[in-house]
Amino acid sequence: MSGRVVAFGTALLLATMGAGCSKPAAPRTVDELRSAVDAYQQQKPGVTEQQIDALFARLDADIAALRADAAAKPADQRAAILEQANSLSEQRAELQKTYLATRVARFGATAGDMLRGLGEQIGKGLEDAGRRLRESMHDQEGAPSGGQ
Repeated sequence: MSGRVVAFGTALLLATMGAGCSKPAAPRTVDELRSAVDAYQQQKPGVTEQQIDALFARLDADIAALRADAAAKPADQRAAILEQANSLSEQRAELQKTYLATRVARFGATAGDMLRGLGEQIGKGLEDAGRRLRESMHDQEGAPSGGQ
C-alpha cells in the first residue's frame, strides 16, 4: 500500500512539474521587460542596459518559438498561436520605442551636463586669463620705467 502512495505522489509531482513547464514563458518575459523598462525610465538603481537587452533577446526567442510552434501545427490550429506571437511582437515594438526614447533622453541630459560643465570651465579660464591680463597691465602702469 505504501508503494502505491509513493507511486501516486511521484506521479502527482511529475504531473505538476510538467504542467508548470508547459506554461508559455513569453507573457512572463514581456512583463519582466515592461518592469525593467519602467524602472530604467525612472532611473532606479539595479537596472542595466545589458539586462534589458537580454530580456529583449529572450522575448525575441519566445516570439520565434511561438511562430515555430504555429508552423508545426495544422493550419486550422495556427491562428491562436500566431495571434499571441503578433500581440507579443506589438508589445515588444512599443517597449522598444519607450526604451530607446529613454536612452536618447538620458544621453541628451548627460551631453547637456557635459557641455554645461565644459562651458563653465571655459568661462572660468577666460575670467582667470582676463584677471591676469588686468593685473599685468596694472603692474606695468605702476612700475617705474627703467630709462627715467
